[in-house]
Amino acid sequence: MNKGNIRLRALTAADLPLTLAWHNQEDIRDGYLGHPFPVNKEKEEQWYQKVLTSDLPTTIFGIEVIDTDTLIGVTMLKNIQLIHREAEFAIYIGDEQQKGKGYSKTATQLCLSFGFRKLNLNRIFLKVEETNAVAKALYERVGFVAEGMLREAVFKNGSYRNVYLMSVLQREFKEN
Repeated sequence: MNKGNIRLRALTAADLPLTLAWHNQEDIRDGYLGHPFPVNKEKEEQWYQKVLTSDLPTTIFGIEVIDTDTLIGVTMLKNIQLIHREAEFAIYIGDEQQKGKGYSKTATQLCLSFGFRKLNLNRIFLKVEETNAVAKALYERVGFVAEGMLREAVFKNGSYRNVYLMSVLQREFKEN
């Protein structure tokens, strides 16, 4: 799946050293709602094996810059509910030098398009910390709507943080 200078592709075993490094970056662990602890090589390999053996279609993609064939991040649809036709969205740019270039927006649009057009999902939702204004603004630009706030839902660095719940429906999604 390509758009502009970005493509989404399947992750490979060769990507594991890079994803391992990203999963151990403090800004990734602290800024996202994922696992807050350092990850070792064995845990990263276990995560990758789980991705490979999933009964669902490929839902975790590497974000790659086409001109340089450089992997810069990961996006995913997880917790897919086939009966309710919904999934949870997540994304991060792990390559510090590639942040702020609009790649997150393009990759988000590609992943949402895959979810709505290929998986026939009806609703894609996400959770974002109240303090992450940059991410919240990105999600609003691509069509996500705030549904509510989960009060003090995340504990990080000694304090509880509020989390917004946002979603976009298939009929609302516009591929720009």
